[in-house]
Amino acid sequence: MTRRPPVLVGALLAGSVVLTGCLSLPESGPVVEVGGDAFNDEPASLSYLPAPPARGATPSSIVDGFLDAMTAIPSQMTSARAYLTEEAQASWEPSRETWVYTDDDEPVLRTRRLAQVTLNGNYRLDERGVFTGVKERHLLEFQLAQEDGEWRIADAPDALIVGRQWAADNLRTVQLYYLDPTGEILIPEPVTVASGAQFVNALMTSLVSGPGPALGQVARNYLRVDQGADVIVDPDGIADVSLDGGPELTAREAELASIQLAWTLRQEESVRGIRLTADGEALTGLSRDIQLGEGAEYDPAAFSATTDVFALRDGLLVGGDLDDLTPVQGPFGTRAYGLSDIGLSLDSTRVAGVDDSRRSVLVTETHETGAPVGPVLSDATRLLKPAWDFADRLWLVDRTSSGARITVVVGDRRRTMVVRGVTGEQVTHFLVSRDGSRFVAVVSDRANGGGDRLMAARIRYDERGALLSATRAQELPWPIPQETPRFLDLVWQSPTTFSVIYPAQGNVVQVRTLSVDGAPNVVTIPSATLTGDYRWLVGSPEPGTPLLAATPGSFTDVSRTDRSESETDIKLSTLTYTG
Repeated sequence: MTRRPPVLVGALLAGSVVLTGCLSLPESGPVVEVGGDAFNDEPASLSYLPAPPARGATPSSIVDGFLDAMTAIPSQMTSARAYLTEEAQASWEPSRETWVYTDDDEPVLRTRRLAQVTLNGNYRLDERGVFTGVKERHLLEFQLAQEDGEWRIADAPDALIVGRQWAADNLRTVQLYYLDPTGEILIPEPVTVASGAQFVNALMTSLVSGPGPALGQVARNYLRVDQGADVIVDPDGIADVSLDGGPELTAREAELASIQLAWTLRQEESVRGIRLTADGEALTGLSRDIQLGEGAEYDPAAFSATTDVFALRDGLLVGGDLDDLTPVQGPFGTRAYGLSDIGLSLDSTRVAGVDDSRRSVLVTETHETGAPVGPVLSDATRLLKPAWDFADRLWLVDRTSSGARITVVVGDRRRTMVVRGVTGEQVTHFLVSRDGSRFVAVVSDRANGGGDRLMAARIRYDERGALLSATRAQELPWPIPQETPRFLDLVWQSPTTFSVIYPAQGNVVQVRTLSVDGAPNVVTIPSATLTGDYRWLVGSPEPGTPLLAATPGSFTDVSRTDRSESETDIKLSTLTYTG
């Protein structure tokens, strides 16, 4: 049984959001006042006030009514609390967690005071809206008691419990923006928060909470507060953000805090600018309003990155527009070095080439004629395609006889990097985010008759940008439980999503886009089904760049609805954007 409030379903669907997860809807936190017509895009008819408990209702009806009451629009927990005993009302904290289910069974009364409900397709998020995992089947138990002759729930889980359709209609997936430990690039963290009039409130609540202790030395928050943050959006769209009880910020810290705010709050269309104060006073160096376009140089897709593509043609490195690729001026564009794969630094000034034996990596300049060509690794077993991040760190993965070995090259120094859950495993592909904070790998179980697993880890640095360590890689849940995919390739699609290509059946392949946090149902472009010998993807986290699927002799832009196949003489297995 999937519960639906009696609202205009067609209108709700028209305004729905493709969902990664959902956030516990806050009952406390920042005070948000919205002036003018800031949220008039939400029709007044989209409301639902659940019925209170009926007199003489059975325990099963009380449980069913309680679950339905959590689907109030706009969201409020007063209706749901009416189904609880007085003691349970005082202790129930639904903001602690969110459970979203695909469908549920009718409540079943197991004893006179115990009712059970089975939730299917259940996934969960914490109080900030961060995805925490999937529990496909969950038996939910409710203890009941009688008060004044009426049944009420005496023990309810501290969670907002809603169906996926309600969540899709009333919640919104966004990014919270923090800084890397050096303060040089933004680190986006996906969350899902309440949409509509509660959006700015929920967004600020999650943002000032920080990235959490698990991301210490991965992402840094400059909006540190002790007592919260108030937000008032005036009729002109200026968001007046007041930090309460936080530490005094230096001019540099205030600047970085303003960039966090600009990138985070510009996801609300009604906001035109931001005014930031702390304890009623303007922050040092911030006497002016913050413009939403500020901080472009901190773009997590990398401000310095070019949108050119590069490939090998007749052994030479070519680059530029896809329909006008010409040899680069550097050594790889004037002489064939026997390369089988390439990786370009984000500004395209440096290139790493894996030789045909896949045992060595050569690095040189792309724009300097006669630049030196030097090996940075020459004793590998079978190297995968190289990757670069914004700090010109070169990431290499070698498929040795004992499993994957990860090497990071910075200048003339090399370091072996251990990522538990990836190092020593059979890795077939990997990605490093341009901000340097994320490592994603395909770990193969094919030798044991299985498929592939997607593993994701976070990378830690100190304040000088020195590499410290990595978190243990976590397996990202595959959104279709019935499938055992074997991935042919994967590429970044945005700073927090990546696309994979895998065989479906026969000569049919599927392209799907997933979230780096593993939250289900994240698709930034429609999934594509292609017929042919497609083996590779070519993609970039830069907005608006095409996502290409390639065969040995042709490619197709799968980000377009009017797809057509284009033939080319370049070596398509090497076609790549920078990074």
